[in-house]
Amino acid sequence: MKLAVQICSEDEWKHTKSLLRVKKNELRQDPLMEWFVRSLRKEQYIWYWSGATKTRAAAACQKAIDKWRPGVIFNLGTCGGVSKGIQKLDVILANKTFQYDVTQRFGKPSARFLRSLMTKLDISWVDLDMVSERLRIGTIASADQDLWEQSRRQLQKKGILAADWESASIAKVCELNKTQCLILRGVTDIPDDTQASDFQNNTPKVMESLFRILSQIRFL
Repeated sequence: MKLAVQICSEDEWKHTKSLLRVKKNELRQDPLMEWFVRSLRKEQYIWYWSGATKTRAAAACQKAIDKWRPGVIFNLGTCGGVSKGIQKLDVILANKTFQYDVTQRFGKPSARFLRSLMTKLDISWVDLDMVSERLRIGTIASADQDLWEQSRRQLQKKGILAADWESASIAKVCELNKTQCLILRGVTDIPDDTQASDFQNNTPKVMESLFRILSQIRFL
């Protein structure tokens, strides 16, 4: 079974290449993504970078599915903490995603429309018994914007654990293609005065933790 890992932000990709010691001549590119092939423990993965935002993430995810037909797409990356109980460096395993930057101004949104913004993720096929890290399982919300205090309060009312830019679009593309998807995001920051510096300082720590978790996951 082919396995693919999608990385979105430039900082996340930089640390991915550093952790896996990827050389320039190993990289391949096309207009939608950059990629390389590398094993982690006993599994071989196709690692690809989409760039940030939901549009680029969705386009690269669809290209990866069309190009490689992977059995599973993993999305590893960073996120901002939403839930009051969340802490920096916590790792979120998404069982649902929600797109929260859609605004309908004419009429009341239908239940069908609201459901289209959500994607449920089946994680029953994943064996986490060997994972040494503590995982928080729940909903990740996505929008093409950084998390800030007001949006955090609004998302807390919906029971959201964390927020990012791309998870919802990746999950939706995988759902439409009937491709298994596993999303792991590490919390780098929580809205406050140190948010920007926390993101920079904690991104390498988060990526290292996610790689360790990925190497410990088994399939049922």
